[in-house]
Amino acid sequence: MTPTTHKDFRAVCVRCGASRPYAAVDPRCSCGGLLDPVYDLTAARVREDEGVPSARYFDLLPLHRAESALHIGDGNTPCVHARTLGSRLGLDHLYLKDETRNATRTTKDRMAACVLAVLQEQGVSEFVASSTGNSSTSFAWGLRFTDAMKVHLFTGRDFVDRHQYTHHPGVELHVVDDDFVGAASAGRAFAADQELLFEGGFFNSARREGLKLAYLEAYDQMPSPPAVVFQAVSSGMGVYGAHKGAQEYLAMGRLPALPRFVCVQQLSCAPMWQADREGSDRIQPHHILRRPQGLAKAILRGDPSNTYPFMRAITTGTGGGFAGVDDDEMVRARRWLAEDEGIHVCFAAAAALAGVAQLAARGEIGRDEPVLVNLTGGERDGQADG
Repeated sequence: MTPTTHKDFRAVCVRCGASRPYAAVDPRCSCGGLLDPVYDLTAARVREDEGVPSARYFDLLPLHRAESALHIGDGNTPCVHARTLGSRLGLDHLYLKDETRNATRTTKDRMAACVLAVLQEQGVSEFVASSTGNSSTSFAWGLRFTDAMKVHLFTGRDFVDRHQYTHHPGVELHVVDDDFVGAASAGRAFAADQELLFEGGFFNSARREGLKLAYLEAYDQMPSPPAVVFQAVSSGMGVYGAHKGAQEYLAMGRLPALPRFVCVQQLSCAPMWQADREGSDRIQPHHILRRPQGLAKAILRGDPSNTYPFMRAITTGTGGGFAGVDDDEMVRARRWLAEDEGIHVCFAAAAALAGVAQLAARGEIGRDEPVLVNLTGGERDGQADG
């Protein structure tokens, strides 16, 4: 079958249902709702013979032209049947999506490839972003595969050492004496002052759609569809993408049902877990942390007020939930992954597995249920968190 080289699709508000032409520079509806790209799933196909993920899943990406797709060494990572580790946890069908195999050892390379491709297609050559390290590193890596783009990266001082990339003339790092949330606010102010695009983080649909590809690959790689999916979260954009991808695959007949989604946080910075535990649909003031600390630096977001409602809707809607894990659980899970499966991960990825271990020990996962864990990142240059 000849791949579609051009497609039309719309951006649709998940709150009010308004539909408009898709634009990366327009991340939110006038009502304040989240805008999702919506494709013609009756015509969508997965191009099984395509080696590059963005070509294989082009029909499910926010790109109009196939030639706009960008590959930066992202994707095609293994989905490991972890028999030894599964036996340790009492799970016969434990699968690990090993995203440490991406170019910068993090799933955020998928995000960067999609965002940069979308921005290039729409004529954006300079933009602003913020990160605790992974996203910025992936953007900086990806820029070498583009034509004359420039990015201003904002980060808190505590996260400077997590920005690990070779200097590129198109990359400018701005360091702020604040946490992740404060750095993002500074980035937005800078973008407004310089009349540049602030790419939007969670609310940039190209980020969510790029991260979705890790899950589409995993759904295709597993011999049986997952019953439960685990990922560590800060804003939750990866889980949002995973859920949207599952809905699309369900509509296309490639999944028989939606899996349960479980979002995992470290207890030293767990505003979503705490809010859910209290039965709250919103992040309340006492859930918010300023300058949070923890082993898993990649998920140190102390104020997820804008994104938590989406995560709670996904977890409650699929029968999943939230898990909170402590330092000992993360350290142990990280050791198990290295010893049993030879996979060396960051503490955020270890947190996801610790959540699996916790629920399995409580009998909340059946031994025969297929379980998918997204190991979102690995060690880099001796650092435990990637």
